[in-house]
Amino acid sequence: MTQPNPKISVIIPTHNREVTLHRAIQCFGRQTLAADNYELVVVDDGSNPPVVLPDDFVGPRITLIRLEGVERSAARNAGAAEALGDLLVFMDDDMQVGADFLERHLRAQQEWPDALVVGAIHLPADGMTSSFARFRKGIELDEGQTARGLTASLNFCAAGNCSIPRERFNDAGGFDETMRSGEDQDLAFRHTGTGGSIAFAPEARAIHNDSALGIRAYCGRAEWGMVHIIPFMRRHPFWPDNAQRAAVNGTVRLGREPLRRSLRKIMKLVVGRTPITRLLFGATSMLERAAPDSPIIDRCYTLLLGAHIQRGYRRGVKLYGPSDPQSEWPLYDAHATPAPAVKH
Repeated sequence: MTQPNPKISVIIPTHNREVTLHRAIQCFGRQTLAADNYELVVVDDGSNPPVVLPDDFVGPRITLIRLEGVERSAARNAGAAEALGDLLVFMDDDMQVGADFLERHLRAQQEWPDALVVGAIHLPADGMTSSFARFRKGIELDEGQTARGLTASLNFCAAGNCSIPRERFNDAGGFDETMRSGEDQDLAFRHTGTGGSIAFAPEARAIHNDSALGIRAYCGRAEWGMVHIIPFMRRHPFWPDNAQRAAVNGTVRLGREPLRRSLRKIMKLVVGRTPITRLLFGATSMLERAAPDSPIIDRCYTLLLGAHIQRGYRRGVKLYGPSDPQSEWPLYDAHATPAPAVKH
């Protein structure tokens, strides 16, 4: 007897994170939906050693695809091509979700037909007590800053927790496989560009078991994200967020931009020099131990993060070319370092 197609396909790309992947998979053995209403598609993108699925898993059908280092956009597209469901749910391999996760996405899709539905992503509660965790929470978007429902934002998307009807995904062209950062926002732009809507459903909640819980790791990831967001910026150069990134991280233009902006760029250039960076990391570490509630710590975090983002931006421009056609953004000023382009 032929097995009926599941209604939902959960696509999980992964690379060298088998422990967190297994935790993510186990979450789908206890969903409130019947197991024949959904499937898992795991895309192993060149893990070494190759991914082995948990042998004690009891739940829906699982398909494992093996690729060789094609990056996450292509991995997600490969999973979507293999999927059987009418609704695609994309989730990262370091997420954990509750038993009603898929039901929440399904209900949201019924409430907003043909929408790109974005769920909420949280850090584990027990990891939010440190000085850096509090700082990070203050600069990252959470559901308290976005109201539930349809959003006017054209690029609101987090590929670590989102759902979209297969037909809409195909109409938008899937994820751009030339992009390694900002690819979810790019998908959102193409989706809304063809008349699609975007909705935020905070009840579709995922816990992000993130490894970047300290300032060093977070700065490293932010720098990587800024390097590889340049193709996204080149495609959408006049989007205000991209204009701001270029304005606050590009070439110092004394006399052709506000003096305050020039001084901030120079400060980041100084902090970004290796000896200064090492010194500031060391001072921050001592403050975290000796005076974790000191407001000076947040200033140190801001300086370090800003310097790494600027360094990533400049590396990205060298790698991919100028991020915009004019190489100058006189209309946009910024008084704070923008948040790094991470998973959402």
